[in-house]
Amino acid sequence: MERKRSPRCAAVDSRVCVSCGTCLMVCPRQALSVVHGCYALVDSEKCIGCSKCAKVCPVGCISIFRREAAG
Repeated sequence: MERKRSPRCAAVDSRVCVSCGTCLMVCPRQALSVVHGCYALVDSEKCIGCSKCAKVCPVGCISIFRREAAG
């Protein structure tokens, strides 16, 4: 059974991210990871676009966007 994806998803600006890990602690789907200790990365297949990560990010490098409709 295929799970329906959320219409929203998070994105991290890796140039601004300080890899503090705050977003990892609040994500209900464990959709974020820190790559090589340098920046956070979103797994778009797991992300539900709840924006909890964006709200707690101390540097504001996470944004929520609307996914394009598959067609």
